[in-house]
Amino acid sequence: MERSRRRTLQRAGQSEHGGRSVMITMAKALEEMNHHLECGICRDRLKQPKVLDCFHSFCQECLQDYYESRYKDTPEIPCPSCRHMTALPETRIQGLKTNFHLMGIIEEISVQEKVAHSESTKVSCELCEEENEATHRCLDCAQNVCPNCRKTHLRCVTTSNHTVATFEEIRQGKVTVKKSANEDQTRCQKHRGEVKRFYCETCLELICRDCTVVDHCKPNHHYVDSGEASIKYKQSLKDMLSDFDVDIKVLEQSLAASSQAKQKFAQSVTRTVKAVKKRADKLRAEIAIQEKMLIRGIKQIQQDRNRMYDKHQEKVSQLLQGKQHSVEVAKGVASTASDNDFLSLYPVINKDLKSLKGPTPPQIDSMLSYLSFTPGQTEINLGKLEEKVRKWEMCCKFDHTGGGLGGVMFTVGITGTVCGEIALVKYFNKKVLLCSSDGQVKEKIPVQSSPWDIAAIHNHDNQLVVVDDTKYVKVFNKKNELAFQFPTVPQSEVDKADMNFSSVAVKEDGTILVGDVNRMVWTEHRPTDGALLCTIPVQTPPCYLAVDDHTDRVVVSGGGSQKVDIASSNGTILATIKPSINGQQVQHCHGVCCDSSGTYIAVCNEPDTGHIHHYDLDGNFLACVVQGLHVPFGITSTPDRKLAVGDGHAVKMYHKV
Repeated sequence: MERSRRRTLQRAGQSEHGGRSVMITMAKALEEMNHHLECGICRDRLKQPKVLDCFHSFCQECLQDYYESRYKDTPEIPCPSCRHMTALPETRIQGLKTNFHLMGIIEEISVQEKVAHSESTKVSCELCEEENEATHRCLDCAQNVCPNCRKTHLRCVTTSNHTVATFEEIRQGKVTVKKSANEDQTRCQKHRGEVKRFYCETCLELICRDCTVVDHCKPNHHYVDSGEASIKYKQSLKDMLSDFDVDIKVLEQSLAASSQAKQKFAQSVTRTVKAVKKRADKLRAEIAIQEKMLIRGIKQIQQDRNRMYDKHQEKVSQLLQGKQHSVEVAKGVASTASDNDFLSLYPVINKDLKSLKGPTPPQIDSMLSYLSFTPGQTEINLGKLEEKVRKWEMCCKFDHTGGGLGGVMFTVGITGTVCGEIALVKYFNKKVLLCSSDGQVKEKIPVQSSPWDIAAIHNHDNQLVVVDDTKYVKVFNKKNELAFQFPTVPQSEVDKADMNFSSVAVKEDGTILVGDVNRMVWTEHRPTDGALLCTIPVQTPPCYLAVDDHTDRVVVSGGGSQKVDIASSNGTILATIKPSINGQQVQHCHGVCCDSSGTYIAVCNEPDTGHIHHYDLDGNFLACVVQGLHVPFGITSTPDRKLAVGDGHAVKMYHKV
């Protein structure tokens, strides 16, 4: 690491035209490097940097304040920069890995900056009382000294082996700053005087000779020489990084395609507005009202579609930036860090890269860029806007009757995961199933009680939230293991409370909403531990819940109450929907889901009369998109913009064509 940092600072300090050019070149280089050495919280240079799983680093003190002010006593925190979650050790912030590699760079740059100003500003000797002008710096003592004190310093027995360099040598990067003793990762903190020469592959940490016979002894632990481990894991990292080249290219292509489609749509908007205005000029006196309505329609379409493009670009950009950042940092550490520093950071890098390696980017509908104007044929008809309207058609159907799953397999709750899978609950069979998009059962999660509904938290752990006949909400991790469970009332009130969970939904920030039809409330809970945040009374039984991420509105479907309420985040009713079929109010309102176009509701009367109705965000009817369903219950919108419906024992997938 010392040699790599020396090369970095040589590039910053080398000059072709003397001392002044050195300072200018160094100042420019330091200015460029400062961005990477800055804490994202305090915007100052990093102090005691702690590194998160996403490989972003922050001052320990800043991170401690951030944790205590927002996430105190929680087992994980989101990164202040990218929101990626990091599980905390028992000692919380203090127990996070210190980025010693970054600390060494910061210390050396600080010295470079000090000596860079020494040409124009007198630097006093820190050893003699005369305060003579310093021309050298002892890199071991971290003190500036004059020529006389330098001679004395090197004659003393205790300091004769110290490295004393001139300011010019430091400016040009010919020498490098030594690590402080308390920052030296090579020294074992448990066994004084011992050097960490081995790497425990079982615990993924550097250890000393004494550690191999005390805490990391064979056969329970496997350790190798640190140099051998560094070569091995650098190659492993290199192999892993090669896979990211394809991922990054796909994301870049997706982002470029989205930008091109948005530009094409903007051109369509411009041409369409011009066509409308040209036609309107001829008929201005008679049809001014029509012109205004058409222009307003265009702008509304533009606003709606731009929101879709922006949302798509934001998601793709986040994926791209996250992978680019991790690859850039991983490459930098692999190429510049010392073996010890690299191995110290390798578990974090490895974990981060594995968590990022995953799903294909979300797709954007190519037809969104289409918009044109057809002039009217009569003297008083300005014309109309033309959009390519897609119809919903079933693209896939699968059921789970039999096949070793047993009995009637009614799907009462369904959700789409961030990985593109479909998670559904089977009430009568006490099962949670994870299926591929074509219906293949990938995982079966047995539960002790009959489940009613399911929702997915789109975080790094891909958690699933299940409500059942018990008084506790269950949260399963990506290994499909029960991570934790929580009640919706204080623990002291659980036995007395008359609870009946029927629905669950998740906000974009991960907040969990649970619908209780007996208490006529929905409750909101923290995603990390289920802590109760608030309780919201409702007027309609919350048989099914959905959240609109664009407006933070909550949609409450009332089952047999024959209505659906659209409420604000505090429970205020903004609109009430009473769906009808053939002019008659429906008997049952079941599953609901939201996307950027509005709300979808599964409704039915008798078996085989089920519909899916589409409403805007204000509750106005837009269209009946699906008919002829058997008994539709749960419904969800998938990340690839499909609708998945639990229809009796079958699951039906619909897409726009």
